[in-house]
Amino acid sequence: MPNQINFDKISHQPAYRVVSEKIRSAIISGDIKTGELLPTETDLAEQFGVTRSTIREAIRLLEHGGILGRADRKRLVATLPQTDTVGRSVSSALLMHKVTYEELWQVAMGLEPLASKLACTTATKKDKQLLAANLVQTREVMDNHDALLEAEIEFHNLLANATHNTALLLARAPLNDLFYPAWGAVIRALSPGERILVAHQHIYAAICANNPDKAEEWMKKHMIDFRRGIEMGNLGFNEPVKG
Repeated sequence: MPNQINFDKISHQPAYRVVSEKIRSAIISGDIKTGELLPTETDLAEQFGVTRSTIREAIRLLEHGGILGRADRKRLVATLPQTDTVGRSVSSALLMHKVTYEELWQVAMGLEPLASKLACTTATKKDKQLLAANLVQTREVMDNHDALLEAEIEFHNLLANATHNTALLLARAPLNDLFYPAWGAVIRALSPGERILVAHQHIYAAICANNPDKAEEWMKKHMIDFRRGIEMGNLGFNEPVKG
């Protein structure tokens, strides 16, 4: 008696997705290098044996993903995806999956202390100068909620940049779009300017002293403070993130 196994039908991807994946693979593999021009839409349509409208739809996907750009109106060029492009794409997915602030905080608790620790050995003189300037700015705006929020977000971004770790920068990109704006609610509800400044000062001092354990410790305290602020203000830590 023959086996009664049932096989799923073969799914056929739309032509534009096949074309998009072929071009994407060529860029990622290095067959098409960053900065190199691609053939024209007409040439691509001829090579793939599809219509120009199919090529345009494939290009739209690749441009949205940040790996294709326009050298001019007619010529395409391979590009490196920028952090903000990656962040927007992942942020959209997180919103659609109704990810909560709790989930994002758990990720931040892994990434931000790590960034503080790494920066102790990777931060340049310029990085430290920018962090020091941020501390001065933070002290000046502690009574201005909106400006304090901007200074807080900038501190975390400067710290991440000081790691010079591309993987970390790309991984934390959605935090800027979705997580850190929630600090605004905490700042308006609790006015924690002094606590924010003290934490930043300790993290900065640890980086300057090349003390990764202390930098990591203070960033963890800082992130736990944020969670407490959300909970004290009844700001919906377990609710889906808002875009």
